[in-house]
Amino acid sequence: MSIIKSNVCCLSDYHVEQCQARVKLNQNELPLDIPPELKEEVVQKLSRECWNRYPSDDSFGLIAAIAEYAGIPANDIVVGNGSNEMIQTLLYSTCDSGDSIVTVQPGFSMYKRIASVMNIAVKEVPLLQDFAFDLDGLIEAGKDARLMILATPNNPTGTTLTLTQIKQLAGEFLGLLVLDEAYYEFSRETALEISREMEHIIILRTFSKALGLAGLRLGYMLGKEELIKDIRNARMPFSVGHFQQIAGEHILKNRYWWQQKVNMIIEERGSLYQELTGIEGICPIPSKANFILFESQNISASELFQNLFNRGVIVRWFGTPGLENMLRVTIGTAEENDIFLNELNSILLGGGDEPDTV
Repeated sequence: MSIIKSNVCCLSDYHVEQCQARVKLNQNELPLDIPPELKEEVVQKLSRECWNRYPSDDSFGLIAAIAEYAGIPANDIVVGNGSNEMIQTLLYSTCDSGDSIVTVQPGFSMYKRIASVMNIAVKEVPLLQDFAFDLDGLIEAGKDARLMILATPNNPTGTTLTLTQIKQLAGEFLGLLVLDEAYYEFSRETALEISREMEHIIILRTFSKALGLAGLRLGYMLGKEELIKDIRNARMPFSVGHFQQIAGEHILKNRYWWQQKVNMIIEERGSLYQELTGIEGICPIPSKANFILFESQNISASELFQNLFNRGVIVRWFGTPGLENMLRVTIGTAEENDIFLNELNSILLGGGDEPDTV
């Protein structure tokens, strides 16, 4: 008899390839690192902190910077150790064992993973054929659910909910509606204004994508003060350390750097999408995130993934229901995108496993 819960034992490993590829386009990261001078400024500030003391659990400086960036009061913000902690905190604060939540399939796998560990049932509403959200299906599934969590843009499809759809959902769903805006900076669409009007909406955001701090693990949620106050009680104390608080605040105050990179990614996304539409046997899905999901019609996605991997280009292959013959490519620099396209074309034209020279 195992002392570990059965619903934990049956979970598969959460594994994403971390090898040092020539071109790494598999985790939706910003393709360029923080400039050395900004890193040095963060290190200097960190050196003045007392490392033997716990960090401020209120994260005053960081929350003030987020409040200025988002344009809402500081009391309407909670920060955490990545969006994953925020998701966990939301489940802690709304659900008991045996309750249910609603999300979509295909969608971000961590919603279901965290809920399953807590013995919370997950209703996954399939996306429509074009990967649009099934609004009627979501409303029906949410009739007896405690929480609904939807990423918009959705990962891995890049498709979004419209503000009209969000208002309709919020009007008919009685539980907590959570909108994960991890890719907000790339879509430039937000439901924040709606959340200011309707008290049962929470917005999730992250420093891991557009802001280039995936290695720090820093996320935050936005909502009305009374709701945020109660949710904050379920968060683990001291989960955001000195380093995260200082780095997050500094990057927000020096946003000129990453905003330029976001503009570049959006431009490259458009160019890459157009290139993919012109390749026979490749069918890309229009995206408002920093990645593009595409179908491989003439070669299996697993084989195409492996061929690209052998050539030093790593993308994301899922092999899960609804995505059996799909791959997701993160938008990289212009040079990285050109290498990906060259290798992709070479493979599809029968170029074997030998990499092209770029």
